[in-house]
Amino acid sequence: MERRWLPVVVTAGVAALLAVAAVLTADRAGCAEPGSYVRTPGGVQLVGGCLNTADLPVAPPQPVHHLAPPTKPPSGD
Repeated sequence: MERRWLPVVVTAGVAALLAVAAVLTADRAGCAEPGSYVRTPGGVQLVGGCLNTADLPVAPPQPVHHLAPPTKPPSGD
């Protein structure tokens, strides 16, 4: 095997190992119902699954910046 193919073979091997690791991890996640995506009027929503909203971190609220109403330019009279 020529040396120029070595990076391609190593990269393909690493990609295959990562794919196997991802499949094994997903298989052992322990989720009986994986859930499904459903189209709703507001967009796409995940229904079911093992993710609980209490498990997700909540971002701190961002301050609201109110813009001042536009002022009327002085009249030229």
